Amino acid sequence: MKNQKPYNMRINYIFLMLVLNITSCQNSDAQKAGNNSITIQSSKTQTGSKQTGTKPNGFWEKLMMHELRNASGVIVATTPAPASWKIGNGTMTGPHGIKATDLPYQSFMDNYDPNIQQAYAGKKLRSMPGIDQLIQQDIIPWGKSRGLQFVKFYEIPEISKINKWYSDQLYKALPSRSDVNAYGIDWKTMNGNPYFVLLGLNVNTSETMQGWWYILTTLEAEPAYFEAARKQFIFTLANTRHNLEPIAKYNKEEAQRCGQSWAAFNKKMAANQAAFEAHQIAHVNKSNAVNDAIMSNWKANNVASDKQQERTIDGIYERTNVQNTETGKTYKVQEGANQYWMNSNGEYIGTKLQDYNPNLDDNMNEQKWQELKKIK
Repeated sequence: MKNQKPYNMRINYIFLMLVLNITSCQNSDAQKAGNNSITIQSSKTQTGSKQTGTKPNGFWEKLMMHELRNASGVIVATTPAPASWKIGNGTMTGPHGIKATDLPYQSFMDNYDPNIQQAYAGKKLRSMPGIDQLIQQDIIPWGKSRGLQFVKFYEIPEISKINKWYSDQLYKALPSRSDVNAYGIDWKTMNGNPYFVLLGLNVNTSETMQGWWYILTTLEAEPAYFEAARKQFIFTLANTRHNLEPIAKYNKEEAQRCGQSWAAFNKKMAANQAAFEAHQIAHVNKSNAVNDAIMSNWKANNVASDKQQERTIDGIYERTNVQNTETGKTYKVQEGANQYWMNSNGEYIGTKLQDYNPNLDDNMNEQKWQELKKIK
């Protein structure tokens, strides 16, 4: 959300200043939390890149860790995506017509305190209607205006999880409940081709107000490659790793900015502000303590995360790990066989037969084959 500015500086209500301070700090959280990873500049790096292998038919992709940078050039996150994809300026693009595009986010607000509703006189307020009604009221009309036919929507929990984690790290000016969800929406174009939209939804609710926003990201690809592109797109977003230093910097600056607003208001409302001041100090200390704990465990978690990511990628591409017991070298092969054999040229065969030995098979041109053992 964009920070709201006082809409009438001539209003002589002291309480209005409190409302505007709270709103400004709270909406700033939502705006910066809404930076989807593909909306910022990125660059590719060979550091930490992982190659998944290549099938002869070309359907396997080489994954590379893409660095996502903000406008200042600071790395804010890294994300695993095919090396052939380009990420930046609010888009992801790749071969076979692959294109993902962020659309402008939509933000809304409502308040529950009659004492501060005067600050919103003439403003259009809207509570979050629930996901089913939001789809009916906003998303389906949006799709129809573009010639799209709605098929279904569903939550994507792996993206919801990483988005919720990121939102929880951000400084909040007031205690609030943060509900963060990601939904996939399937469509058909006028030509009958598949079309995909990712809906990112964030709802922050406190005792006095509710601020919420959503952003749509569209995905297009040639029909033959669409399903693979959709799976890779979801995998890329779900496995984004956020850099903690920019988050800590943001929290510090946001706390200072909101603190300055509180200080200015305290000159006129010192007595009423005392409780809020104590809460702010406690909240900042708690946030700093959480960030320190996360930083101390970051390296250890990276090791476990790398192993889990490799298992996830292998699962997507239906691969298993095998080892040449003579040389100790390991390989990734197509899973589904009971036995694997490799010749001196690095070519392997898989068979479901338990007693098959290609060294005894006259059809194998008398090559020497070494059995490969599965790695559990």
